[in-house]
Amino acid sequence: MNDERKLYWLWLYTIKGIGPKKFRQIKQEFGSLENAYLNRREFNLDGFSSSIKQLIRDSDLKEAEKVLEFCIKNSINIILEDDEFYPTEFKDFDYSPVVLFAKGNTNVLKAQYKISMVGTREPTYYGKRVAKDLASLVAQQNIVVVSGMARGIDTFCHMGALENGTTIAVLGCGVDIVYPKENYKLYNQIVEKGCVISEFLPKTLPDRMNFPQRNRIVAMLSPCLVVIEAAEKSGTFSTVDFALEMGKEVFAVPGNIFSQKSSGTNRLIKEGARIVCSYQDFLEDLKQIYNLYPRQLSIFDTEEELSEEENTILKLLDAIGEAHIENLISLTNWSAGKVASVITSLEIKGKVARERGNVIVKI
Repeated sequence: MNDERKLYWLWLYTIKGIGPKKFRQIKQEFGSLENAYLNRREFNLDGFSSSIKQLIRDSDLKEAEKVLEFCIKNSINIILEDDEFYPTEFKDFDYSPVVLFAKGNTNVLKAQYKISMVGTREPTYYGKRVAKDLASLVAQQNIVVVSGMARGIDTFCHMGALENGTTIAVLGCGVDIVYPKENYKLYNQIVEKGCVISEFLPKTLPDRMNFPQRNRIVAMLSPCLVVIEAAEKSGTFSTVDFALEMGKEVFAVPGNIFSQKSSGTNRLIKEGARIVCSYQDFLEDLKQIYNLYPRQLSIFDTEEELSEEENTILKLLDAIGEAHIENLISLTNWSAGKVASVITSLEIKGKVARERGNVIVKI
């Protein structure tokens, strides 16, 4: 797509007060953004305030030229709504972004299977582990994990996804800005293996008013939303509300009834959200959801290869039946960390289950 065409889109996009609906109205009325620009001096469409009309009449290409030059210099892709990389999920909503800015592999945006995962910025150890495990699990099934790169659950979802696949981070600021700053390394990893996107112009600083807009994109990109851990009044519920409004499936991970961090997710379950009871059940639920697509989903039907360590644990369980994790550490002579890691991997693959008191049983 040539830069001149992008320039006219950026011209209108940089004028404050014009949202997606108004943007599309102007484009449809004039046939093209170039035509709208050439006739801007006489702009007088119905439904626009006098101040917006005057801004359009007085506008020029200077700001758009600056944005385009900055994007070219900083390897930022400008994706217009009729571009090949524009997510197909957006086309069902008239309030979807008309322009996306992206860094990384834009092919990820066209992946057939995506899943949105969110949660609190202050998770418990349990929440961190579940977020990372679930994201790693779905990424292993070639599903792209979508989240908001916020600290907490979002961060662990991206980390888990990058272990076995790829991920999309949706920002509430420009794609050239790392927020929060402690996610600088993660940001670079996502740019390398996945994609960072935003509808906000480059150089836009994070602002609390931006995050609800960011959240609607997170919800929009997937047929379902998974809430890992969230308090009753968590900002996560902005994303949940968008997902429900769009007719998406909402999953919630149950938590400790005494923990405030799980009060929101437990309430979601009470109100009808799908419960994540186990990794295997979660996979079965996803299989049902993604089979709603025309093409048959086969990724769940393949038998996963097991590592040498995983086979060792399974053989021990075949020989002795259920075993406490301490017993497995003693029998393998491995470190506690290694045994725990292998057990977690086997849980994800649906080969073993962890029962009360850290007792491991083969499924």
